[in-house]
Amino acid sequence: MQEKELLIVTGASGGFGKAISKYFASLAAKEKSLYPILCCRNKDKVKELRDFISPIGLSCDDYAIFLTDFSSSALVDDLAYRIKSLNLPIRALVNNAGSMFASYQTNDEGIEMNMAVNFYGPARLSEMLADNMVQAAAIVNVVSLSRKYTDIETDFLKGNDKSYSRISAYSKSKLALSIFTTDMAERYPDIYVNGVDPGIMNTKMIKMDKWFDKLVDYLFRPFTLEPAQSLDAIQTAYQNNDKLKGYIFTRKKHYPMEDKIAKHPLKQLIQTTVCSSIK
Repeated sequence: MQEKELLIVTGASGGFGKAISKYFASLAAKEKSLYPILCCRNKDKVKELRDFISPIGLSCDDYAIFLTDFSSSALVDDLAYRIKSLNLPIRALVNNAGSMFASYQTNDEGIEMNMAVNFYGPARLSEMLADNMVQAAAIVNVVSLSRKYTDIETDFLKGNDKSYSRISAYSKSKLALSIFTTDMAERYPDIYVNGVDPGIMNTKMIKMDKWFDKLVDYLFRPFTLEPAQSLDAIQTAYQNNDKLKGYIFTRKKHYPMEDKIAKHPLKQLIQTTVCSSIK
């Protein structure tokens, strides 16, 4: 493969992930020096993802789809090594992979699953790929407005099986990712690390598998955003004309990460948690 710069998106087969994948495919179709890597968990969705971006006209030889599972650190590491083995510089990494688990679960390392998928895996991948980033590359972490309305304790990775709430656990994982975003932005001055708050989108994420789902679909879902409507935030964060770091980008504006997050007392612990086991 001739020298190219990589555009990486995780969670590529979900609603927002497909929109980002199509955006990266359109950039690569115009600029031949760019090579998208679309990362997803479900191999059964690979064809659907290819069909979704095919109208862009990008040849299958000009992008790749990598399978991984962000609930497993070993598989995240395998993904990082596979990307690094290409020996190509990285222009952008969008950490979009995310889940909301109905019941308390932990992965093989004892990490609560929302934390594993939404925070630990994306943070670990970012840290492992940082040395492969070109100067002024973009790391964009998809966070959530819910980061503002929760907090975490020192045992945040394990969660609490006795008082588990899927919305609370999801919010805590997005807060942890937001704290890590500000920390990484400070430690890597040549990389622009920022968060994107896309708003509440019309995806499977807001399905609760409860009796009130039909009511939510009728009363609430019509007012949510389609994934493509939130793409502006990703585009602005990727282009980053003002060279901002540690910011939150939304569809219509951008601003510094909230002080209570940027100066969170567990900031150093979060950094150590992510970095200490990376070889």
